[in-house]
Amino acid sequence: MKVKSSIQRGADYLCTKFGDVVTAIEQVAVVKGLAMWEVERKTASGIKKRLIVSARSLLPLEVAPAGA
Repeated sequence: MKVKSSIQRGADYLCTKFGDVVTAIEQVAVVKGLAMWEVERKTASGIKKRLIVSARSLLPLEVAPAGA
């Protein structure tokens, strides 16, 4: 079952659980009404790691306005 959310595949988000920027891969489950997303983060050594987090912990990256 899919839950409609504002998370988009392939977009970058700030994961509040880790404090890292992650890329959303796909919605994999629904737990207690919350969409769970598989995300990928890149570690300092360049290794990519996939994790499953709730959509609630993903915040969109804000783009700074030009000239700021």
